[in-house]
Amino acid sequence: MVVFRTFSVQGFPVKHVRNRIDTKTAREKLSPRREPYWYKLQQGCYIGYRASTKPGGSWVARWRDTEGNQHYESLGPLSHVSETERFDEAQRQARNWLRTLGGATLSGYTIKHAIDDYIEHRKINNGALSATDARQRLYKHAVPSLGHIKLTKLTMQDVTRWRDSLIRISDDEDDVRKSKDGANKLLSTFKAALNLAYRKDVIGTDKAWRRVAAFKDVGAARKVFLSDEQIKALYQSTDGPFNELIKSALLTGARYGEIVNAKVEDFDPRHGTLHLSGKTGARDCYLSDTAIAHFKALAKDKLPAAYLHIREDGAPWGRAHQQRPMREAVTKAGLPPETTFYALRHTHISRALLAGVNIQVVAENCGTSIKMIEKHYGKFLKSDRRAMFNQVNFS
Repeated sequence: MVVFRTFSVQGFPVKHVRNRIDTKTAREKLSPRREPYWYKLQQGCYIGYRASTKPGGSWVARWRDTEGNQHYESLGPLSHVSETERFDEAQRQARNWLRTLGGATLSGYTIKHAIDDYIEHRKINNGALSATDARQRLYKHAVPSLGHIKLTKLTMQDVTRWRDSLIRISDDEDDVRKSKDGANKLLSTFKAALNLAYRKDVIGTDKAWRRVAAFKDVGAARKVFLSDEQIKALYQSTDGPFNELIKSALLTGARYGEIVNAKVEDFDPRHGTLHLSGKTGARDCYLSDTAIAHFKALAKDKLPAAYLHIREDGAPWGRAHQQRPMREAVTKAGLPPETTFYALRHTHISRALLAGVNIQVVAENCGTSIKMIEKHYGKFLKSDRRAMFNQVNFS
């Protein structure tokens, strides 16, 4: 006859059969076999002991999900604790394992699955361009090395090693700094993907990545802000479609990708706006009278679905098509060699701040945050504060 005993372990009332695994003496009486002797912790959750012909044995945890699938976690021999404490240690580790699990992970949910879900999330909430940008960066840098790892198996060491692998080894300190700055941006996007899985209860803890810190003091200040003379020289060194592209960037402060993807139907001359979509989502950019006239000229005789900007060959501008003509224009105009197309955005924002445009309005129009503006353009705010306050007179 099978005899059941009822007792309580760590506050959980349980039953088990005569093949007990809760004491050293009981385990020594068990016959060696491949199938573990199971002990029920709670509904669907068990710990098992696999008896061996050699001294000691090994432990395993088992969980049955709502679809009836069984999932296992090897706990090992637990030889780091005494034999009298191994049953309690097995329970502790099994419960910790169970707490980290969520429904999706139990079906083999990997880092790649988390990244794919995050990309879809960005597509819905921030637009296709934002999702594509995240996919390209994460698939290039994270998926090859971490994508196969189950989310529940990810460790802090895995994330730290991956972060450090992104750093270039060089005697050029600025090159190293730039690579650390890039690693920080990738780490932030990677964490965002895992945090989404955590918020959706796919995993019960975020400790594997939460404590992996970004590199400190590696972000470079935005240095190039063009003067009137430099802007004039840049205009004079370009012509045709690229010259029009430069003007659009200076007049709107928009990012390159936002400008080249704008279509005629996105321009509303009646309300003076240009609908843009980029990494921070979609927005209406309010235009000056000069900008309205500029975009009217670009839109003339074009169909609504046509791009406002096209190259000389009639094709749309691609992801990096601006780089070569910008380098050539910078050289021809005698501008600082570090001047990039992004400097046009910096110049627009700094000019708007110096003109006294409300910082909130600037942030919304350019698709950024007040925090980012204060961080990167603070010196312009400070240099003109007295001039602004001189407008507040009461005499």
